Amino acid sequence: MFHPRVHAASFDADGKLLLDEYAALDSIARELSLTPFTAFGDNREVPEDFEGDPDELDEILGEWNEWFSIDDGLKTINGLIAAIKTDPKMAGRLEDPDCICSDLESLANCLRIARKENPQFRFEVN
Repeated sequence: MFHPRVHAASFDADGKLLLDEYAALDSIARELSLTPFTAFGDNREVPEDFEGDPDELDEILGEWNEWFSIDDGLKTINGLIAAIKTDPKMAGRLEDPDCICSDLESLANCLRIARKENPQFRFEVN
């Protein structure tokens, strides 16, 4: 998601695989001294006893209004792509490294298109 919204930039993957592999992507990013993949999403602490839906969580925690630099996001995403494509050990930590790279490349392309309009971004799960 971009702020302000950028209609020309759309993520062409469903993102499920990236969500499923977030822990491995974060671990790889940390090893490469990159910002973790999930740092560009909502990392507020969820109360232990919370069992409601995300809309209820917004009522409890308040609106999430944090945005990130596209250049910072691209640095992490491009670093992950390069590592997965060139290091078999990194690729081996992922269930489907080719599909992960494809999704990351789609995400990087989306960010590059949006960068022309100078917005900020964040990852959201819908």
